[in-house]
Amino acid sequence: MTLRKSHMLAVFACALLVGCTQEPAPQGRTERQTAEAYVQALNSRDVEALATLGPPGYEEVEADARKAVAADGGKGLEIDSVKVSHEFGADVASAHVVATDQAGKPFATYVPMFRHDGTWVVVLGHAPGAGKPGVSPAATESPD
Repeated sequence: MTLRKSHMLAVFACALLVGCTQEPAPQGRTERQTAEAYVQALNSRDVEALATLGPPGYEEVEADARKAVAADGGKGLEIDSVKVSHEFGADVASAHVVATDQAGKPFATYVPMFRHDGTWVVVLGHAPGAGKPGVSPAATESPD
């Protein structure tokens, strides 16, 4: 093997190693598993199960879970497809769930989620302190 070929092989091997280490190894639920658990919690009308899919430490998670169950719970949904998209980076996803309810009626929803400590969580509630007086977004003006 010539020096040029061995150099190219070494570069290729390094590129493969770097490419393989870019995506964190999954530690918990995948996007699809999270979407399926979301539908299962809706079908069971289980607010607590739905709330456990939310981000730990967020406020109002149970209230949002209760609203989702009130709106779409108990329909006996059978999933036809789950399509996951990552339009805003590798740690933010939207799962488009298409299902059929127990009456044969079509159902579709988007389940927004993000990766938290290696597992996918549903966007429920809000971060602590969000929207409270005295808490403001980052300044966009240059300091004087």
